[in-house]
Amino acid sequence: MRRSERVSWNLGLKNYRRVKMAKIESLEQVRAKHAWEFIESIDKNFDKIASLTRRLPAMLLTSGLGQTVAFCLSKDEGKTVIDNIAKHLSEVTGIEGITCGNDLLEKIKGSNHETYIIFSRETLKYVTWLKRLIEAQTEE
Repeated sequence: MRRSERVSWNLGLKNYRRVKMAKIESLEQVRAKHAWEFIESIDKNFDKIASLTRRLPAMLLTSGLGQTVAFCLSKDEGKTVIDNIAKHLSEVTGIEGITCGNDLLEKIKGSNHETYIIFSRETLKYVTWLKRLIEAQTEE
């Protein structure tokens, strides 16, 4: 018996070489993927959306999530960005019923403090990816 066979037998992995690792995505990878897909899908008003997206992290930190969402919903290009953020939050947090910015605003208004903090942190991390990728696109 070869050494590798002994090791695998001792570990209970008869065919350990055939065992493949499942593809596991980290949250950062999911955020980056969603952000990239959103940026690739922008077909009109790219400059206005890019301008708003660059300001979102600062707006979130100074005004909070609720006020930032309300501000963005008042702008045409902001609705596109907030709808995308709402879909991302729904997928990542597993909370159903968030399909657009208005749904997100309703969830924020009816949420407890803990849920609000979770939404705020995830939104800030996601918007940071949006900003990075937008800046990379505009530099080209």
